[in-house]
Amino acid sequence: MLKTVFQFTIFSMIKRLSENCYDICSSRPTPRRRSNFSTDSLPRHGPCQSSVIIILVLGQTLAGCVSFAPPSPLMTFGGPKTVEKSESEVGLGVGTGFVLFPGAHAGGQGWFGRYKYGFTQNFDFGIDAAGIVRNDKGTLTAKLSGRYQLADRIRLETGLGMGDDSDGKSVNCDIAVTGGTINGKTWNYYASARLGAAKGYPGNLFGTGDNVPNDALFALINLGTQANVQKNQRFIFEGGFGYVMPRGNTSGPLIYLSCGLLFDL
Repeated sequence: MLKTVFQFTIFSMIKRLSENCYDICSSRPTPRRRSNFSTDSLPRHGPCQSSVIIILVLGQTLAGCVSFAPPSPLMTFGGPKTVEKSESEVGLGVGTGFVLFPGAHAGGQGWFGRYKYGFTQNFDFGIDAAGIVRNDKGTLTAKLSGRYQLADRIRLETGLGMGDDSDGKSVNCDIAVTGGTINGKTWNYYASARLGAAKGYPGNLFGTGDNVPNDALFALINLGTQANVQKNQRFIFEGGFGYVMPRGNTSGPLIYLSCGLLFDL
């Protein structure tokens, strides 16, 4: 059942992404026609405010033209099992994503990195980090996160971190619940429901600038599959769909696709 839901949702995400890309790429300027009314009364749009949201599993990233504080890395990147006691997990990946605000579609590419250490049989703790590049700007975000395996197929997760963007800084957090399959087969599947928040602050990593990005909330569904490549290596493919809700601005959907590797050490 989970496999069918995963395949259907990924197909729907890719279909929607392709339709949006087609609409953007195939748009043509409309020939100007003579009219008896003036365009002075029509609404004008101000200059685009550059902003970013790093949201890609294994390099998940999103960029848009609505300013909001960068969130923590919101990827799941792996099924519901935590790291074994006294062992470590390292993850590396890349991805691409879009934030589809009305009239402000944009995207970016990025990377993702992870280190987790198993303190008990059901609890691990570590750091997740992600970076994004879009146009001539970029974002770096990282969080400390703990994961607790509540049951064989269910894991809870929470994290607290900071983000640094070309347009401002943030303090951020997120919580998530992950469920999925755990078996001896090559392929396993998982899904997560995740909520996040980011509080914007002025300046950047170098202490320059006075722009304050808008505070924002994030709601996201992560869907992924992992393949056991070798005994201590897993290939991850993950996608996600959700919404960015900046304070004082219209909400916009976000989409990302990513892939990478997990190593058990």
